[in-house]
Amino acid sequence: MDKTIPARIAAPVAGMVDRFLRLGESGQTADEASRIRAIRLSVMGATTPWMMSANLCNAILTLFAFQDSPSSTSVSIICILICAVALYTSYSWWRNRKRGARERASMRGTIRAVVYAFFLSALWAALDIVAYHTADETQRMVLIALTVGMAGGGGFALATVPPASIVFCSTIAVGAAIALSREPSVLEAYLLVLYLVFAAIIIRSSLAVCNSLTERVRAKLAADEQRDVINLLLNDFEENAADWLWGVDHDMNMERASIRFYEQLQVPEAMVVGKPLINIIPFSSVGVDGFDCRQNFVACLEKRQSFRDQDICVELGGELAIWSLTAKAIQDDKGNFNGYRGVGRDVTASRESRLRIEHMARHDPLTEVGNRVMLAEDFARAVSRFERHGDPFSVLVLDLDRFKQINDNLGHAGGDELLRVVASILSQLCGETNTLARIGGDEFAILHLSGDDPRSAASLAARIIDNLQKPITLRSGSAHIGVSIGIACAPIDGTEPDQLMRNADLALYRAKADGRNRYRFFDSTLDAAARRRSLIERELALAIAEGKLDINYQPLVDAQTRRVVCAEALVRWNHPTLGAISPGEFIPIAEETGQIGAIGSWVLRRACTQAASWPDHIRIAVNLSSRQFMGPGLLPLVEAALKQSGLPTHRLELEVTESLLMESSIGVEETLQSLSRLGLRIALDDFGTGFSSLSYLRRYHFDKLKIDQSFITDLETNPDSRAIVEAVIRLARDLRMSVAAEGVETKGQFDLLRQLGCGEIQGYLVGRPMQIDGFEAYLQENGDAVQRLYA
Repeated sequence: MDKTIPARIAAPVAGMVDRFLRLGESGQTADEASRIRAIRLSVMGATTPWMMSANLCNAILTLFAFQDSPSSTSVSIICILICAVALYTSYSWWRNRKRGARERASMRGTIRAVVYAFFLSALWAALDIVAYHTADETQRMVLIALTVGMAGGGGFALATVPPASIVFCSTIAVGAAIALSREPSVLEAYLLVLYLVFAAIIIRSSLAVCNSLTERVRAKLAADEQRDVINLLLNDFEENAADWLWGVDHDMNMERASIRFYEQLQVPEAMVVGKPLINIIPFSSVGVDGFDCRQNFVACLEKRQSFRDQDICVELGGELAIWSLTAKAIQDDKGNFNGYRGVGRDVTASRESRLRIEHMARHDPLTEVGNRVMLAEDFARAVSRFERHGDPFSVLVLDLDRFKQINDNLGHAGGDELLRVVASILSQLCGETNTLARIGGDEFAILHLSGDDPRSAASLAARIIDNLQKPITLRSGSAHIGVSIGIACAPIDGTEPDQLMRNADLALYRAKADGRNRYRFFDSTLDAAARRRSLIERELALAIAEGKLDINYQPLVDAQTRRVVCAEALVRWNHPTLGAISPGEFIPIAEETGQIGAIGSWVLRRACTQAASWPDHIRIAVNLSSRQFMGPGLLPLVEAALKQSGLPTHRLELEVTESLLMESSIGVEETLQSLSRLGLRIALDDFGTGFSSLSYLRRYHFDKLKIDQSFITDLETNPDSRAIVEAVIRLARDLRMSVAAEGVETKGQFDLLRQLGCGEIQGYLVGRPMQIDGFEAYLQENGDAVQRLYA
């Protein structure tokens, strides 16, 4: 607390000091302020010798005036100090007088000026304080004159640096006030008021002088900058302009031209003047846009009318170039044609730049294949051909499999190289008749025009899959990828580009869902599924907002005592018109749309609140989604849910899946450790169904493993499943973790799991998911143990 208060005071004080030092700099940029500050300091420096002379003379005068005064010793010391400062400052000015003026100055120059002004004014103020009360009438008049004169002279000499001027006048004012207050009288009070008014006028005048100087300097800087820009533009035009002037007579013979024209032709003037313009210009056999330049230009000249930007292709020194010619037809008083006067320029570079820009606008910069712009243009042409001639076409949307893992392993450079190689392979397979475009990170689209029926698109898709499933050699290593492809055919699946792309995307999703590395055609069921998904997405958002979701609780029992020890909170949604919607359908949608965070927060808070009234030995288990786990608000949410519900921390169990742990980031480990430090339990759900499960057990700490029901279903009949379950139970015991089995439906499975040492049992044998009323009734009905497990 002792350190906080000074810090809170220091910050505003520092801000006020900074604003004071920057008086006169409002509305200026940092660069502009430094340049104007340098000029202001230089103006102040120009008055230095006069200011020091005044200080020196006044100090000597004061010495003579107070030589018989009782305070002569103190006055002498102060005057000697003033003289020393004046002489030293004058010497420094004389030594640096030939140095060039600085273009910029930092705040240190202003600070030095303020410190110097304070020191010098403090000496004059001290003179008033030590001498005024012992001085006679004449000496007091001298002091008054010196005080007013030095305040006025110093204030105006420092006017271009307002902080220094204000400090100088204010310090002398303080000294005068102290001196006059030592012998208070009407006269002294009158003098003090007059001096304060005088000081205020000086300070206000110094600010006005500073503002006036600043405006003049800013205007000069703006004018200088404008002049420099104009000179730069003029010099650049003279050095780099590609224009030249030319003129021909009524017979189209060259009359005159500028030097740059002859430089372009690389021939002397004498060999050009008087000859036909058509014979002078070195036309190329290669035309512009497929037209004969010479013939077009001759036709343009023969019209004997003004023309503009007539492009011709020329050959100079074995290289092709493009000239743009503009001319005005000249006529005499009678309207007879007298020739042309025109201007020409070499536009080769601009044309090349335009072509490059057009190429960049229609091509992907990384892979050099087309982009969405090119795809849209070719789509429009394909639709137009279909409408005129009935030519069918197809669109294939491709998404690379496992690209994210490869990009993470090989880095972005490796990922970019892989995309370029894939684009090259696809370009070779597509040929020139099809359009290949990159439309996303690892997503491509092909507009297939060479087939008469869908079998052609299927053949192309099969070739693509066959080629991309082979190992691809990169500089950073070898990459094994695959590709999923969705196909939509026109006119079967529509003719509008947006409709076809949407249908191809739906087919792509089906290809991914069916196992990836395959192609699928669009069919109407996909559209129906997409419409249902869109409907569920909208209705889910409404259900979350209106609190229409519900929670069911499924019990877990101790395998040995058969007592209920935990309940898993399972979110349920019963739609008024769609009926009961499976979590397997709406949870993935919530994950993709980001609504899972709101659902997870609501489930956690409500489950903790309802579980708080259960017996103390029963825990509540809540599933965490990947998005919710990686979000920044998880820890505050858990703490708030526990605090608001009053549920003891050890009765909360959070379940995570292996898909979350595949995000090998520091944040996962830190979050797990933070949750563990709260005192709650962490369970690894669906153990054995992901990848590298054992590595997760070594890296992260868990309190419980939940064996996936896929291993429990055939536990009684499949020795392999039994061996896996037994190994997991033994592993959990060795790692000091409890273990639970999901999906237990028969007493035989229960007895076998109990014999193997499984700690907790969950499944229909124990109890189905129930609403809160049913679950609490279930607890009362079963008492200390679930009776059905004894039957």
